[in-house]
Amino acid sequence: MEPVRNIDSLGLCFTLLLVDNLPEEWVSIAAELKKNRRVFIQFFNPACLVSELIPFLVYNVHQAFKHGYNVLRGFEQELLVALYGKRSFQEALSTLGAPVSQRAAILVISEDAEVLKEAVAALKEGFSKRGLSVEPFRDDEQSFTSFWSSLLSKDLNVEALKYSDVLELVKERIALLYV
Repeated sequence: MEPVRNIDSLGLCFTLLLVDNLPEEWVSIAAELKKNRRVFIQFFNPACLVSELIPFLVYNVHQAFKHGYNVLRGFEQELLVALYGKRSFQEALSTLGAPVSQRAAILVISEDAEVLKEAVAALKEGFSKRGLSVEPFRDDEQSFTSFWSSLLSKDLNVEALKYSDVLELVKERIALLYV
């Protein structure tokens, strides 16, 4: 069973999953998953995420919608833009999004843990029909640090960062998007 984590301050819960090969029909799988369910789903390059970052990211995007300073209309798309830290959806998608036929992290968010579990079961079934398995996401701090160090070094002219430093810089980047 995938771990369901709570963001108590928002009354939301989430789970982070991994699929080894994102199929071309991922859009139809996501649409089927969302059918008659109140869930959000986004696919990411797994190197750009760690579980520890998700509550901060979701909180900031939620607040952006609550107070009307969101950049985009869709919550899922706003997750990419917020994480990227710049207002360009296309850049965020090409940098942080999960390309077809490659590993993908899948973030599923809901207000209800039972709805979330039901959605994850439907997601697993959708991927299983295509011969793919969905597993719980395992944080890879080294991959995360490498990914963001490379990206941040272009903007900040920094090198050789530790995981904790990278995590704080990414959080700062998310927060600064909305300033």
